[in-house]
Amino acid sequence: MKQKALVAGLTLALASAVAFAAPSAVTVNGKTISAQAQEKVIQQIVKNGQKRTPELEMQVRNQLIQKEVLLQEANRLKLANRAEVRDAINNARDTVLINALVADYAKKNPVKDADVKKFYEEQKKAYGDKEYKVSLISVKTEAEAKKVIDSLKDGDKFATVAKKYSLDKNTKDKGGQLDGWNSSANFPQPLAVAVRALDEGDFTEVPVRVNNGYFILRVDDTRKAELFPTYEKSKDHYKNMLTQINVNKQIQKLNEKANIKIGK
Repeated sequence: MKQKALVAGLTLALASAVAFAAPSAVTVNGKTISAQAQEKVIQQIVKNGQKRTPELEMQVRNQLIQKEVLLQEANRLKLANRAEVRDAINNARDTVLINALVADYAKKNPVKDADVKKFYEEQKKAYGDKEYKVSLISVKTEAEAKKVIDSLKDGDKFATVAKKYSLDKNTKDKGGQLDGWNSSANFPQPLAVAVRALDEGDFTEVPVRVNNGYFILRVDDTRKAELFPTYEKSKDHYKNMLTQINVNKQIQKLNEKANIKIGK
């Protein structure tokens, strides 16, 4: 019995090895799709988290075959000679080169862990140590805003006034209440200042102007901040943000150095 089990185990191991061996080359109308080309695609997919299986190998092979069939037909029809196709190919090439340039700069100028930690702490401080449940009423003019405030001072319910006057379609039928808990940092600066200045249950007795509208806010509830992610969970996100910031600075430097002329 033990010998049979050992033989069965070796058989399974060999079958597995065969299943995940390097793919075989394929020819399509005389054009070879090499095993190496297939393996390169498979390895990239596996690197992105997908499990390697015989089905995946077959899927990659079939996709490359389909690609080759279509490319051969496109070349037979000489579609690359069409102006719009040629322009699209050139634009795609430019995009690939620019992306390569950005990736090269990011690789040569890696963001330090200490800078990521500092950036994280700055964002956490900006988020604040409190979260709020907020209701709002949005109107177009200061006169309408004052009418809303007078109604609230007269004892009318915030939800009733919101439904009657508010222009905010997302909240007016919900008593003006925004979904979930929010940091004051989620609001435009004038509204953020107003939120932080209010106690629970209070509303702004002076309308807050933002762009071309006016807002009346009420703080419904407060709590200690809970939603801001930990450093461990968010460090990759902030590292990517810093990398993009650094790339944008480099792009700006290149723009400033370039000899740019507009018109004649």
